[in-house]
Amino acid sequence: MRPRGPAFAALAPGAQVVGYTVERRLGSGGFGAVYLARCEGQAYALKLVDLARVGARVEREVSILLKLSHPNVVGIHGFGKWPVASPEFGVIVMEYVAGRQLDVWASEENPSARQVARVVLDVARALEASHQAGVLHRDVKEANVMVRAADGAAKLVDFGVGDYAGAPGITADILPPGTPEYRSPEAWSFFRQNARVPGAIYTPGPSDDLWALGVVLYQLLTARPPFTGDHFTLADVVISNDALPPRQVNERVPSSLSDVCMRLLEKSPAARVPSAGFLRAALEELLQGADATWDVPLCDVHGEDTATTEGGRDTLDKWVNEPIHRPRRGKRPKMESPPSLVVRIPSLEEKDSATEQPSRSAPASRSWGAAALALLLVLVAVVLGWNWRTSRGAVAMPPRQEVARPGSSSQAVHAAAPPSVKESTPAAVAAPAMLPEATTVKMEKTEIPTPPKPPRKGAGVMSRAIVAVAACTGLACPGAQVRSQPPHEPCPEGAVEAMEKRGVDVGDDHFVTFPVRKPQVITVAEGSAELQLLTDWKRIPDNTVFTGRLFVSDRVYGRFTHARTPDGKQFPVCLELQSESLVKGLERKPGDDSPTSARVFTSAAVRAVGEFE
Repeated sequence: MRPRGPAFAALAPGAQVVGYTVERRLGSGGFGAVYLARCEGQAYALKLVDLARVGARVEREVSILLKLSHPNVVGIHGFGKWPVASPEFGVIVMEYVAGRQLDVWASEENPSARQVARVVLDVARALEASHQAGVLHRDVKEANVMVRAADGAAKLVDFGVGDYAGAPGITADILPPGTPEYRSPEAWSFFRQNARVPGAIYTPGPSDDLWALGVVLYQLLTARPPFTGDHFTLADVVISNDALPPRQVNERVPSSLSDVCMRLLEKSPAARVPSAGFLRAALEELLQGADATWDVPLCDVHGEDTATTEGGRDTLDKWVNEPIHRPRRGKRPKMESPPSLVVRIPSLEEKDSATEQPSRSAPASRSWGAAALALLLVLVAVVLGWNWRTSRGAVAMPPRQEVARPGSSSQAVHAAAPPSVKESTPAAVAAPAMLPEATTVKMEKTEIPTPPKPPRKGAGVMSRAIVAVAACTGLACPGAQVRSQPPHEPCPEGAVEAMEKRGVDVGDDHFVTFPVRKPQVITVAEGSAELQLLTDWKRIPDNTVFTGRLFVSDRVYGRFTHARTPDGKQFPVCLELQSESLVKGLERKPGDDSPTSARVFTSAAVRAVGEFE
């Protein structure tokens, strides 16, 4: 039986693939894995796809990329099969885009309307070139747009589920592969009307790509999706409900840009923006006339109080979907270090003067002992303060300097997620959310120096103080270590099959909550945890309890491996904790800087995965 995880995901740094030297893995998914590789010093993105699973798709993706040559579309440099003697994998050599996914860029940069318009303009240019070449992307979303670090230019990537005029048919399902939250109302309507019609297949067009770009633009402007719903209600919501104009959700959105976004989200394709070229021209015109209000960040920045909701709401739906305050974006400010402690050490003259005093005087001895004890306390405070500042500073260190938790192991790569017809191939670009592997640090045995011989009786207090401080300094008195993200690990045996049996595919997500009476900020600790499902998730019933483990780091990460339904049925799952905006891990709220506990909001989401990365 063929293993579920493709073996190519285990390529170690230094491996040779069709003449390219693998450096590290950038990402993986159900259809393949992407590596950063080099040839003659030049960086490339190497995408490996299992030919036995999606051989036709890899050839289609190559055909699409060969048709496109545009500065806002990821470029292709070559294609081959590997191993050469007995090919198992297709290898697409593509341009390496050093940057961040669009959603990560927006979350970290807190962009202005001008910045958002420029990024969407780049995507519109990419779609204009694609549509003119007869190519449809069919999976436009933030994860498939990269913002280049060097100049802020956006590139459309991952045409793995794309299509072009005259291409042989591959999809047998009624809807082509794609992400449900970005499907157009006409696609959902076709699905509703033809779900039971044998052989019915929806044929998407350029307007589908434009609708998806409208969803992207809406989320960039408001930090929330235009439509929300679960597996059973999403289609009806998209078909029937109108989104609130971005300007109404966020008053910092310019009216003209809000109008363009709403034009992209028109229910009827005829009323929608007619083409990517029309959208490109409209955005160019808006940017030419943009004033200073377009340069104000669209969201509030993080501060001491980062709450986006308040108590006293009637229902959980209001908590989740109706934040009182504008969402917050951008990097959190660094916590200020406490003021430095200044210790005055007596000069030699002062010491000599002190020793000249009569040692027989009991009050003088008591005074000297009290002074020595005070100095001891000050010196200990200095050492503790130094270690506190060191540990705090370590939190802001780059990922490459993070220290793994004791007992964890550094693994170069792991198997990719199992196949899923609903999951697109991974983007052939750097995935910034995937941090470099943490290095396991072994603790060497420390030689403890032999205690000095007992000093003279009169200097006992001071000597003990010096020895105590010296010992603390020599042994480093380590503060809290920087904790890495949890290491790679496989799903529980049979978890993917158990989820698929209940209609949940890898890549699906759903809202959950910590088991508390009302939405609020709570303190959670690293270790065992439970989440409760909100509403039915396909064939997993409402109020099902997921059991797993939390990991506290820069965010609170979670892996949940066991499900228990309200009627007592139990089965394995493989679920990763996400924020309500579907970002991996939960944001830490102010008030707890402990390395093993954190304050988080109770509402969250989980995503079905094929492995924990």
